[in-house]
Amino acid sequence: MRILKLLFTFSIISVLIACSVEPEPINFGNDHCVYCKMTISDPKYGAELVTDKGRIYKFDAIECMIPYIKENRETKFSYIMAIAYDEPLKLKKVEELHFVKNEHFKSPMGKNLAAFAKQPKEFESLDWKQLKKSFN
Repeated sequence: MRILKLLFTFSIISVLIACSVEPEPINFGNDHCVYCKMTISDPKYGAELVTDKGRIYKFDAIECMIPYIKENRETKFSYIMAIAYDEPLKLKKVEELHFVKNEHFKSPMGKNLAAFAKQPKEFESLDWKQLKKSFN
C-alpha cells in the first residue's frame, strides 16, 4: 500500500512538471522562425509565444510574431514575449516593452522594428496595443 501511495504521488508530480507552461530561451543559430522559417540569429531581435497548453513558437522578429498571432486568433497564449534591443538575448513580456519603428534598426524582416526595455528618449515609441494596431 505504501508503495502505491509513493507511485501515485510521483505520478502526480511528474504530470504537473510535464504540464508546466513556461517560455524557453531562444537558441540563436539553431532555432528557426515558425513563420518565415529563417534561422534566428540576431540576439537583439526575436520573439516567442507559449500557448496555454505549453506549445512554444519562436520567431526571428516581432514582425513575424504579430501576423502569426492575427492568423491564430483562436489560440490562447500564456506568454507573448520579445527580445529587447537594449537587453539582448533576454525575452521579456511585450506589455513591459516599448517598440520603435526607425531606419536606425535593421530588423531581420526589414520593418525597422525594435523593442526596448527602457523607453528610448531619442525615438518615439509605441506600446504593445498600439504596435498590434499598426500592423495590417
